[in-house]
Amino acid sequence: MFSGLKFLQIPLWLEEYEKFAPTLALSAIVAASSFVNENGVPFSGWASKIYAALIASCIALLTRSIMVTIVVGLSVLWLLG
Repeated sequence: MFSGLKFLQIPLWLEEYEKFAPTLALSAIVAASSFVNENGVPFSGWASKIYAALIASCIALLTRSIMVTIVVGLSVLWLLG
């Protein structure tokens, strides 16, 4: 719209995958913050973030509720930390 490339058409196969872009971006951010600390060093011994992420993922698959997933994930992280 603002780029002046309005005349270009996106292929249908790309439009189908376009809806997954926000999920993929958020997944990359969560994975990076789970396995690397603030200094960019991979975790060696302290794995509470990884355990909390695994438990939250299981809860997300079981309940399909974002709010329950966030509450459980943060609670597990708090309890393990």
